[in-house]
Amino acid sequence: MLKLTSRSKVAELQNGPPGMMRILVSTGIFRDGDDPEVTIGELCWNFGFNPGILLNMLQSANIREEAPPIDIAPFKAMPLLELVEHIEDVHHRYLRENLPVLTGLTSQVAAEHAGDERLAVLDTEMQKIAFELESHLAHEEEALFAMVRDLALRGTVKATRCGDAVGGPIACMETEHDAATETLKKMRELTDGYTAPADADETWQQMLAGIARFDQDMIEHMYKENRVLFPRALDAQRGKSR
Repeated sequence: MLKLTSRSKVAELQNGPPGMMRILVSTGIFRDGDDPEVTIGELCWNFGFNPGILLNMLQSANIREEAPPIDIAPFKAMPLLELVEHIEDVHHRYLRENLPVLTGLTSQVAAEHAGDERLAVLDTEMQKIAFELESHLAHEEEALFAMVRDLALRGTVKATRCGDAVGGPIACMETEHDAATETLKKMRELTDGYTAPADADETWQQMLAGIARFDQDMIEHMYKENRVLFPRALDAQRGKSR
């Protein structure tokens, strides 16, 4: 957790829990490309914004992060283009291959155990996140990843339906990551951490093992994007690195 005061700089927020920057950007007083060395107090003074209110808003996202799910050093060292291709080849391909299998399993198990309300809710949540991820992957590949490839290869961005700045699609992706995180949390609760009950048949156990693997892949996938790809894409558009 960061110790926040009116003298804290935006650069400090950029290195803290990612939710703080989302809150700051949402106020409209700081935009992609603005000077991160400005303090919170200076920002508020320039825009007539109450620093106490902003500090309270930021504090709500100033939460200590859990231990990283993976070592991201190798991904920070990857060329930006290679990183995008890695995410598509590993995580996007995994989702497209496995989501139809998992939604089929949850529907089958819920139907075979129609009296179990938790299985019915689990099926609903699995269908929902699969539907949302289908749109998420397409949006990410068609807009953000296309922009990142332009930056990596040419240093400029060809406009997409999301404009010509990576900050827009990144904000959308982060919001959708937050929603997926909440769904995964609910699925863990519904299954007692993907623990099979004593009377679970083979299909039920297969379903739980599959969702547990999906959960882990999503955690690693989102972590690589939130902590490596998105910050590097923003830096690339500012001309700092590729």
